Amino acid sequence: MRIAIQYTPETLAMGDKPSFVSATDGDTPTIQTPIRMLGMDAPELHYGGATESNPGKFDAAFAGFLAGKGKSLDAGLKAHLAERLDGSASTRHIEAGAAAFAHYQAMVQERLERVSESTGKPLTPRKLFTMVSSDVFDKYGRMLAYVAPAYTKEEREAIPPAKRPSFNLQMMQDGHATSLIIYPNIPKPADLELVFKAMKTARAKRRGLWKSAKPVLHGFEFRWIVDTLNGKRSGPDRFCGDFTTGKLYLPQHYYKVPPEARMWFMQADAGDAMALGFELQTG
Repeated sequence: MRIAIQYTPETLAMGDKPSFVSATDGDTPTIQTPIRMLGMDAPELHYGGATESNPGKFDAAFAGFLAGKGKSLDAGLKAHLAERLDGSASTRHIEAGAAAFAHYQAMVQERLERVSESTGKPLTPRKLFTMVSSDVFDKYGRMLAYVAPAYTKEEREAIPPAKRPSFNLQMMQDGHATSLIIYPNIPKPADLELVFKAMKTARAKRRGLWKSAKPVLHGFEFRWIVDTLNGKRSGPDRFCGDFTTGKLYLPQHYYKVPPEARMWFMQADAGDAMALGFELQTG
C-alpha cells in the first residue's frame, strides 16, 4: 500500500548536450557538457550561416536592413543601429568574434597553467570552478554557469580576488564581451558592481571590441537582426532595465540604457521587474 504523498516537485531543468565520459561506480558518471557562461555575451563566431570563412554573409543585408525588414523599428533604435550596420557590419562582427575566441583560449591556458615553485616545471593544469544560477540550462541544453580556475586554499589566501576574476568577468574587463544579465540569473550586488565597473572601464579605455573605429554590433544585436531578416523575430524582444536608475524600457528602447547598466527581462517577466522596483518607461 502506497501512501498518497501530496507533493508536486519543482520544475526540473533539462540539459540534453552532455556526453558520457566514464563512471567510477553504478551511480557516479563523469560527463562532458557545453557551458554558456552567465552574464556576458561575446561577439558571434558563427551564426545563421555567417562564419569565420564566410564573415560577410550578411554585409549587404545589414546595410539594407533599416530600409527593409527594419523600417518599422523605433526611430531612436534605427539611429542607434545606423553606424553599426554601415559598411561591412557582418564581417566586422565575425572578426570581433574571432578575436574574442582567440583571447578566450589564451586567457584560459594562462590562468589554468601551474608551474612548480621548486623546479619551474609545468604541473597538471588547474581544474575548473563552476557555479550555476537560478536557471541551470538554457534553451539549447547548455549549462549556464560562472567559470573560473579552481584555486587551492593557499592560492586563494595569497592571490587577491581582483587578480582571480571569473572567466566571465575577465572577458568583459578585457573588452572582448559585453554584459548580458538576464533575469532571474542576477548576480549579487557586489558582483553586479564588478560587472558595471568592468564594462565601463573597458569602454573608456577602448579595449577589445570597443577599440573599433566604427562600433561593432553586440552579440545579442547580431542575433536578433539576423533572426529578423530570417523571419524568426520582429526586432528585439526583451525588456531592458537600467539598474542604476531603476527605469525599465520597452524592448526597442534598450539603446537608452548604457551597456554597463543593462539588466534584461523576458516579456513574461516584466511584471517581476516592476516587483523588483523597476518603473516602466512608455515614452
